[in-house]
This record gives sequence, C-alpha cells and structure tokens, in this order.
Amino acid sequence: MNQIKLDTGDITGSKVSQSGRDVYIYKGIPYAAPPVGELRWKPPQPAALWSGVLACTEFSVQAAQYPDPNGPGTMKSVATSEDCLYLNVLTPTQNKNDKLPVMVWLHGGGLRYGNGNFPLSVNLGLPLHGAVQVNINHRLGVMGLLAHPLLTRESSQHASGDYMFLDMIAALQWVKRNIAAFGGDPNNVTIFGESGGGLKVAALMASPLANGLFHRAIIESGGRYFDSEPLKEMETFGERLFHKLGIDKEKDPLAAVRELPWETIINTDQELNTEMGPEYLFMGPWQVVHEGWFLPENLVDMFQNGRRNQVPYIVVANKGELTGPGSLIANMMIKDYLRLLTGQSTANSRGYAALFDQVPEGWKREGCVASHGMELHFVFGALDDTESWAASKGGYASSGAQSPIPTISNSDRVVAETILTIWTTFAKTGNPSVKGLIEWPAWDEATDKYLLITDPLQIKQGYSDLMKIKPDTSKWTIV
Repeated sequence: MNQIKLDTGDITGSKVSQSGRDVYIYKGIPYAAPPVGELRWKPPQPAALWSGVLACTEFSVQAAQYPDPNGPGTMKSVATSEDCLYLNVLTPTQNKNDKLPVMVWLHGGGLRYGNGNFPLSVNLGLPLHGAVQVNINHRLGVMGLLAHPLLTRESSQHASGDYMFLDMIAALQWVKRNIAAFGGDPNNVTIFGESGGGLKVAALMASPLANGLFHRAIIESGGRYFDSEPLKEMETFGERLFHKLGIDKEKDPLAAVRELPWETIINTDQELNTEMGPEYLFMGPWQVVHEGWFLPENLVDMFQNGRRNQVPYIVVANKGELTGPGSLIANMMIKDYLRLLTGQSTANSRGYAALFDQVPEGWKREGCVASHGMELHFVFGALDDTESWAASKGGYASSGAQSPIPTISNSDRVVAETILTIWTTFAKTGNPSVKGLIEWPAWDEATDKYLLITDPLQIKQGYSDLMKIKPDTSKWTIV
C-alpha cells in the first residue's frame, strides 16, 4: 500500500475489499498530543512528529469513560486510556487528486462513553459510495468537560470545560491540513453524529472556533440536550467534585487532581452523581458549556439568532424514539429540532427535517419499532454485519426485538442504499435531493415538510405535529 505523508510523519494502513471494491483503512492516527499529566483538562496540543513510517493498522484504545449502560458494563471491558486523541480514516482511493467529499463521524454515548472504533461505524458503506470517512476519538465525561474556577483562572481564555469539543476542533484542523493526502477535499467536509454525537454536531455548528472547518452537518437522534450550561453552574459542579475527591484543601488542588488515576476521578464522579439525585444518574452534570470562548452564549440561542456557522444541515429522528417502547427520547426531540430550525436558524442556509422508520423485516414481524440507533446500520451499510446487530441487540430488545439477529429483506436493502445515496449526495452538494430518487424540500414553518425514510420514501407535511405523538412508556428506557 502506498505511504501517506502527513504533516507529522508518514503512515501506512491496510486494505479491505467488499464486492470486488477496495477501501483503504488507516487506524489510530494521532491528531494531538496525549492529554495526560499536565495536559489533563487543557486544550489539545500538537501531536509529536515521528521519523520513519508509522503503521496505522490497529485501532487506538478508547477514551477514559464511564460504563456503557447498553454494553458489557465495565470501564475496562475494552482497552481504555486517557491517551485517546486518535482518529481513523477510511478512503476508497489512493489518488490524492480525487477531491472526494469528507464525512467526519462523531460517535454517540451521551458525552460519557463510546468510541470511534466501534465495528458498526467502520463498515464500508460510505466510502463505497464515494466519501472519505473520518472517525474521531476524544475525551469524554468529566475528563473532557470538567469546569472549575481554578481551571478557568489558569486559562488564557478565562474558560474551562468543553475540552472534548476543543479535541474535535483539533481533529477538524487535522482534516483540513491532511485529508487531501487521502483523496479528500478539505473544502468539502460534512460532520455527522448520532445521539450524543448529534449534540456534538450541534455544538460545533454553534461554535465560532469551528467556523470554516466543515461545510455541511447531519444530526441524528440528537435531541433533548441542546441547551448548554453557563460556566458558573459547571464550575459549581467542579467544586463539588474536588471536595468529594478530598483535594480542595490541598496547597495546589490542580496539581493534586492531575496526579490522581482517571479511574478514581470517574468513580468518584459517579458516586457524586448518585448523591445529587436521579436526574444525574444517566448523563451526570457534565454538559456543553457556554463559557465565552468555545460558545459565546447558549447553544440554542446561537441557532435562534442566526449566529451559528452557516452550513446546510439535516435533522433526523427515529419514529420508535417518539412512540416507544424501549429506548425513548419522545417528542422532546422534535421540539428541540424545531428550536434548531426556527428563528434565524435557516435565514442564510437551509435545514432539512426527516423521520426514519425502517425496521429489519425479522424484527418488524416481532413487533420491534425503529428505536434509538437503528438507522446507523443503514447509514453505514452494515445490514449484513451480524456482529454489529448482535452488539446492539440489548438496546433493541426493549423495543420489541426477540431474535438475536434480524432477517433482512429486499426492502431493507433498498432503504440502506437510499440513505447511503442521500447522505453522500448531501455531503457532495449540500442538497439532499437526488434526481430520480427524491426531491427533498428544505424545512420551513409555512409548509412544515419532512422526509419519511422508509420504503418507499415519502415527503410528508406536519413535522411539528410529531410532537403530539403519545409514547408508549410501559417499557421506557431513557437514552
């Protein structure tokens, strides 16, 4: 395989083939220095240069994080470390002059867990449809969002929190400098994410620090957390954590906390979340912070007053999230999406609304609904990836799935091909309409139109009416 020359050194990767076509995968590329020791809770610093050729053939470890409530249940079930600022690139070309659209994936996990190495998200669907795909790993939870008056005081920007988002900006800057070597176009970058990844997309859309680093955006199932928090409130949580850790009376509390193992910090944070009440058990207090630097003001307000980065964007929910049972975010997601679409949000660039409602045939017969995350198997072209279906089964069981792995129908394959075509067309052009397939109108308050993604595709009216759906909460799982 040809070597790739980056601004930090040369790398090689590996080749995989599907249906007679090749995709080249480069795993675990460092895009910033490890955020450990003195760099814990500081903005990401440049990656070190290396000599020789770095073999990027193995995934990096995942970021220090909380147990995945839908996963094995222990922090160390997957190799885990604070040394986490790595990304993966999947490209269908070895011609650096191809200038293919770039799609940067921001993984889900409620800002607390997850990784960009998950098998589902490294399927080949998007590269085989002509996109260069980049998956980012970054700091998570308290390790990526801690705010504290002492951290604010030591910052040249007088800000703390939002370190995980600064990681993403560093990764996007890496893309801008290096993606042409993989055949990607640095001037045509789409960010997309699901669940907590959808929130990450919205935050980057609002941040002036991300201006010019991407050109389209897709938010999948990202509602319910779009209001950011003021710095003072997050600093208060930070002070509580320092007290709980017993380091608030130290001569140098920051030096003391930077010497603690990350496991101690996360375990103590979980204990504190339990003491603070049930509303903090899942997400904890750590959220996007409007601290005057990464975000000048509340995230939603940046959309409403038109001060967000002016790029076209798609918002999509899954119907089973609105109806239940199972992984349920309910109609609050549509309410939040409308907050991102109204006011001055679309004055200078268009927003498109969608509802996904395709369930694999086998599970549909069992009564399963299009629950949280189900669209990802279609987006990544992973219908035949039995490992990914099995790994996600825990979340789908509460939504009606009974069989370990679903039967896939021709209708399912049609929808997968459709969504791959629409997503990559949007990445190429900024318009999700596809000649001969669908004419998808931008959302506006007067027509309230949206795309229903199922077989066949349908343009529907009344996106705001979806808030009126009364969910089945008999088996409600908060996501």
